[in-house]
Amino acid sequence: MKRNCPNIQCHSQNIIKNGHYFRANDSRRIQRFKCQVCGKQFSSSTGTLEFGQKKRRVNHLLMKLFAAKVSQRRAAKIVGVNKKTVQRKFDYWAKKAAIKNNRFREKLSLSQASHIQFDDLITKEKTKLKPLSITVVCDADRRFILYASPCQIASFGHLSKLSIKKYGPRKSFHRENLEHVFQTIKPIVATTALIESDEHKNYKPIIDKYFPQSIFSQFKSERGCVAGQGELKKTHYDPLYGINHTLGMLRDGISTLVRRTWCTTQDPVRLKGHLEIFTYYYNQIYLGGLPSG
Repeated sequence: MKRNCPNIQCHSQNIIKNGHYFRANDSRRIQRFKCQVCGKQFSSSTGTLEFGQKKRRVNHLLMKLFAAKVSQRRAAKIVGVNKKTVQRKFDYWAKKAAIKNNRFREKLSLSQASHIQFDDLITKEKTKLKPLSITVVCDADRRFILYASPCQIASFGHLSKLSIKKYGPRKSFHRENLEHVFQTIKPIVATTALIESDEHKNYKPIIDKYFPQSIFSQFKSERGCVAGQGELKKTHYDPLYGINHTLGMLRDGISTLVRRTWCTTQDPVRLKGHLEIFTYYYNQIYLGGLPSG
């Protein structure tokens, strides 16, 4: 692989090897390089997301814990590091997982999904008076999570009056989020795909806009078999089993999505990062990713 000089005023490809050094935190020999034009010295880790990290050994374990319903405080105790280190590792994995998920979707564009299901998962921003909606799209055949994106929605139900009284009117960005989701997945879904969802009123206009040639089927929502577990349906046959099972995996794998938990989502941006981490783990480690070749 040809390397460019990291000096922003140079960017020369006239690079030579310049020895090695031993990196103590993961016991690896790292190659050094030198630019023959400007004399800049750098290594193979320069410019990577891991550059400057002191505890690289815990990266992979923490990623698995983030996708296994473990809170950041508990992860710090399990791994034996400070909770501030875990917070920095969370931010690092959120960025890295987003990059890996984008590359995974680029590969999926070569084998487009022919059958997808999507739905919204309702959670909260600190309190039930501030609800959030996570739009999730999955490949019903291969079970991959194609995309997951959170957004703010208006309060609804018996808590809406109390929410307006305490926090004022709350704007819903659900339609904008649907636009963003389907614009993102359009290259990886076949134009004539079978698309399935429940009977939400916002779904059909979006499908007609982005997949006018698709076969779109909507099914009536069924009650959950256990109170508070809406993803697990009471009916014997669930036509939306693929997406409901995926939403159940999200509830079970992301600590901030567990119902009746102290680990409440505080920041929708960090929730997005957590979704990226879980999506990467679920698609490329749990399911094994796309077959080679």
